[in-house]
Formats: sequence, C-alpha cells, structure tokens
Amino acid sequence: MKTKSESRSEGKGGHRESYFWPEPPADGMLTITGPEARHISRVMRHEVGSVIGVVDGAGGEHQVELTAVRADRVAGCVLADTKRAREPGHRVAIAQAVLKGDHLAQVCAQATELGVSRVIPFLSARTVGRLSPAKLERLRGVSLAALKSSTRTVLPTIDAPVGFGELANRAREFDQVLVAYEDETGAGLGTALKRDAESVLIVVGPEGGFEPEEIGVLKGAGAVPFSLGPRRLRAETAAIAAVTMALGLLGDLG
Repeated sequence: MKTKSESRSEGKGGHRESYFWPEPPADGMLTITGPEARHISRVMRHEVGSVIGVVDGAGGEHQVELTAVRADRVAGCVLADTKRAREPGHRVAIAQAVLKGDHLAQVCAQATELGVSRVIPFLSARTVGRLSPAKLERLRGVSLAALKSSTRTVLPTIDAPVGFGELANRAREFDQVLVAYEDETGAGLGTALKRDAESVLIVVGPEGGFEPEEIGVLKGAGAVPFSLGPRRLRAETAAIAAVTMALGLLGDLG
C-alpha cells in the first residue's frame, strides 16, 4: 500500500515525478537544499521514509529514501543508482533562430521532453526576436522543468545565442547537419537523414525563413536542406516536427 507522500509524487496514470539535484551523493547519502528541498517537503509534502527519484542532469538517477525532511533541507539514503535511463541512443540537437515572444521557450520545453541533447539559439538576417540574459536563464528553467516532468536524466544544454557564422562553425561538431528550408522541393527528412549518424543537428530558421545566402553558408558547412512538406509551418512547429521525426526515424521514440 502506498503512503500519502508516495501518492503525491505520482501524477495521473501513476507516473512518478523526478526531482533535480546536480551534486553527487556523499557516503551513500544525498542532501538537497534550496527551492528543490522546499518543493519536496512543502509542495509534494514528502515525509521521512518516502522514496523519491532524483536525477543529476548528467545521466545519473538515484532512488533515495528520505531520512530527514525540513523546509530548507531534505536528506536521504541512496538505495539504487542508474545511468542514462530513458535517454535516446542518439545525440539530436536543434539550432533554432531566436523567435518572437515566448515561442523559443515552447521549443525548449517540448524538445527537452522529446529527448534533445542541446538547443543552440542563433541570429540570422530575418531574426526579429532578441534573447537577453534574463530570457536565456528562463529558457534554461523551462528546460529543467521539462526534464523533471518527463523524467529524463540528462538536462539539455541551452547555449547562449550565437551569430550565423558561429552557427556554421558549430555545425561541424555533428556527424550530420540538416536544415529545414521552406524553398526545398526535393528530399524530405526521411530521405535526408543518415541512419548511422550518432549525432545530428537540425537547423530551423526564424519566422521569415532563411535568406538564400544563408542556405549557401550552411551547405558550405556540410548541411543538407530538407523539406517538411507542402504546408507552411510556424517556426516553432517546424522545430518540434523535425525533432520528432528525426528521433522516430533513429529509433529513439518507441
């Protein structure tokens, strides 16, 4: 029979919520402080004896039996450790042009849930939105919340925004680079994606799309343009559609 605190840690369908703490256990004990401790103790109302799941954002996951619960500090004994549970076998990242309003936060949240390893915001000729340091920190907070709700164990890197030239340089860090291009009439993602690529970067432009010269720069860095079909998609829709298809084609979505 579940305790009240165990039941509170589960959402609909019995799915357990994960908690985040980046520091490693010491002598088999894990101590959590600050806002996460308050969330565990006051929001979820866990008690001594509750068993919770804690992820470190680098692939580690601990099952922890709580031995002390206070508003500012919770501690527990580590019962078991796992590594990279529920993580994709491939490293899929997205380079997304900075978008207006809150659309980039939407991309970060949903891409984190799906399993991306990294989000690279960039500025291009038709970029309208701007990404301040405060907004960047908010994106990282949104990604962290998505990590916990999706029970992932690896927290995606959310890069500081880069210029277009730097984006082309970073593209060389991946086995394959694909760019969603609204004027591409040839291959779709299913044809363009190499199934043996261990790391893939998907580039998606701003609301107004890419300049032809920018596509030329990306091609020079080895990128392959692909089409997302005959219908016009919003930038944030295109990003999530492309990530979903890529992870599915690589076998990382069931």
